Amino acid sequence: MSAKPNSTSAEPSAAAKPMNGAVRPGVLAGLGLAAVLGVVGYVFAKVDLSHGASGAMAEALTEHALAAAGDKSNPTERLLKAQPDEQTPEGLLIQSYQHLARGEESLALDKVEQLVKRRPDFALAQLLLGDLLLARSGHPSAASQGPESVASAPVGASEGLRAEARLRLAALVERPPADALPKPLLSLAPGVRHAIVVDTSRARLYLFENGNEGLKLLRDHYVSIGKLGTGKQAEGDQRTPLGTYHIGLRRDEAAARYGAAALPLNYPNEYDRVLGRSGSSIWLHGERAGNYARGPMSTDGCIVLSNDDMKQLADTVAARETPVVIVEQLSWVKRSEAAKLPSDRTFETAYQRWHEARMAQDAQQLRIFYEPGLERGSDSAAPRLEANLARMAKHELPVQALERISMLPWPDEPKVRIVTYRELSPSDGGRPKLKRQYWREQQDGHWAIFFDGLIG
Repeated sequence: MSAKPNSTSAEPSAAAKPMNGAVRPGVLAGLGLAAVLGVVGYVFAKVDLSHGASGAMAEALTEHALAAAGDKSNPTERLLKAQPDEQTPEGLLIQSYQHLARGEESLALDKVEQLVKRRPDFALAQLLLGDLLLARSGHPSAASQGPESVASAPVGASEGLRAEARLRLAALVERPPADALPKPLLSLAPGVRHAIVVDTSRARLYLFENGNEGLKLLRDHYVSIGKLGTGKQAEGDQRTPLGTYHIGLRRDEAAARYGAAALPLNYPNEYDRVLGRSGSSIWLHGERAGNYARGPMSTDGCIVLSNDDMKQLADTVAARETPVVIVEQLSWVKRSEAAKLPSDRTFETAYQRWHEARMAQDAQQLRIFYEPGLERGSDSAAPRLEANLARMAKHELPVQALERISMLPWPDEPKVRIVTYRELSPSDGGRPKLKRQYWREQQDGHWAIFFDGLIG
């Protein structure tokens, strides 16, 4: 969702007319709508958000988190001044809440009715419509009069939808700091056109465009993650992994299960395997037919977007080269401060020495950069490595070019680096091979490779 500059005043519109039957704050609170509105300090109620969400999600919705983002203005003012994209369902939903914040109940009802007509499968919109109709009636006990999809929802489903609303609203008022960069992507080279960061505490996916002028936030979208949160360890644990991954080849053939588009992630990657993590089929994908979106914690471990958002994302990013960094809470660094941060000179020195040794086919020097006894990797598995080094000693494996595309850290683990690079050899017929290395710092302080191989 992109917020556009807007000069909208925080004062109620002169054209606004209240709905027939005043919407009383007490009724709203009884319906649970005030709990949603409380996230941005609406006039209806003051809500302690730690009682409506769990763990990192609750923290992400607090005033402390908003202040940490670098914006000291009142969150209500931020919401009212923002102009969401009304071409998107989320934009229409946010506009409904904006009207409510101004006391424009009739306009809010009109907007959400438009949204439900456009997207009848948007459960949160249906819930808001039901809440507004009940609020107008003044009888919370009339829940059965609301839309059928809401009245028949499973126990607990409505609270999941309200958590979704809180997170969508928070994403609008808690925008990334102006002129700031995501910390996990500070080392991204201009050759990587796009990068993705998922902030699981905010149920938000950020898509960045990259180039010679650096990173720029292109779009961001609401997402759903694992039912049991993050920190995946094993098959079937219903958790979303945390770490640095890359998207694979687009898979759209299973639309009935994965919606409009699907991008597999390379989980478990080589570092996950070192840590003993298992599992499979962790994807970015859309929603199955009949559902516009899910609650924030409702998947078996995948990251799920609405079909509209997922198709737009899949049409934008390149397979195999686009990194996806999944974190519990995203840290931002001011662009002006990023260049002042200390660089990892020990790693950069090690990588440069490896690069020079490979270009020179210096087998003796190259051997010190690979951990002994490796079992995986087309180039780093011990038997293959020894065979290649023997050929290099005879200058039989020349390289014309080595281009490093990206170097990314593992979140919260400063001793691991992931390098993606292109290797062009005379035998490649002018088509470079795409490869990836996993490095880690050894106990004696030097860096070594524990995987080096082709990307499928």
